[in-house]
Amino acid sequence: MKQQSISRGRFGWNEEEIEALWEEVRLCNEGNEPLRNAFDRTASRTGRKANSIRNHYYATLKAQEAPEDLCIKRATPFVPFEQDEVRNLLKNVLVAQGQGQSVRACVTRLGGGNKTLALRLQNKYRSLLKSHPELIRETVEELHQGGFPAIDPYRKQRSLPRPRVRPRDGVEAELIDRLRAADSGAALKIVQAIADALERG
Repeated sequence: MKQQSISRGRFGWNEEEIEALWEEVRLCNEGNEPLRNAFDRTASRTGRKANSIRNHYYATLKAQEAPEDLCIKRATPFVPFEQDEVRNLLKNVLVAQGQGQSVRACVTRLGGGNKTLALRLQNKYRSLLKSHPELIRETVEELHQGGFPAIDPYRKQRSLPRPRVRPRDGVEAELIDRLRAADSGAALKIVQAIADALERG
């Protein structure tokens, strides 16, 4: 396998780069590897970004310009999110979290039972959370102004209220202190004593 860096101009793909990509894709197919390995190795060989290589690969497949042996069944064209899809995803997830739902539950609902679509939505949300905090906060503010219970995911918030613990009375406190200091045999007796005390109210 050729490992040297391939020289090229910054615009367009030259024949060496294209052949390097097809070579790496074939190796992944033969070894039953994920395609991202091909994109990563091609990036190392050409100096291009792995994401750019992935986009070029799927665009070439969509245009039916790839070699025949590489038009594989597992290749699903990469479809980028439109801006309104991104906004809709953010609004749904942020409001769902504000209502106490998890991100997974929300994207499962949005995916309509399609696990692949749900995973794609979840990955997109996580990517936005990591790379576009300004867009997240802008959407949260927009939702708040509209009266929706959205949360700011960058702030730590408890999803459920914690139960209030009533103060212990003197008897309970003494029993608990004894339990902490007791060996296992005595501990069982103290537990029973606590249960009896609680039953008596």
